[in-house]
Amino acid sequence: MIKVLFGEELLPALVQQIENAEQSIWVAMFEWSWYPGQRTGTAQDINRALCISAKGGTDVRVMLHNESMGRTLHRINRSTAGHLKQNKVMVKFGNTRRPLHAKVWIFDRSRVIIGSHNISVRAVRTNIEVSALCDVRDVAERIVPWFEELWAKGM
Repeated sequence: MIKVLFGEELLPALVQQIENAEQSIWVAMFEWSWYPGQRTGTAQDINRALCISAKGGTDVRVMLHNESMGRTLHRINRSTAGHLKQNKVMVKFGNTRRPLHAKVWIFDRSRVIIGSHNISVRAVRTNIEVSALCDVRDVAERIVPWFEELWAKGM
């Protein structure tokens, strides 16, 4: 099964996949924003659901793009990493020489969401974005080793 998710459709689908994950949630993300105090029905729902899952014992790993110090994206991702780590999420940063531009979610090593959505208000409310939820064994079997290698090489 493949389900295409346009714009704001990502938000409820992603939260549902996070809540349904039983063992692991692995993520590779270019930009990830944290919005303290933001109401429900926003990108912060993703952050809340992920932290609840990690605190509940799910293996949650996040690999973020690493940018040179002083850059805006560096501050955004470092801030989010701090919040995620406080909530039992394992976080690593990619190599500064080669941008991590992927937007990939892996749930229980069997379902994936791949697309253009970063985790930000712009991505779920403003930008023209598309992602796909893939519950296809062949896709997961190719993505899982890719993430494992990325995680092993993370800084």
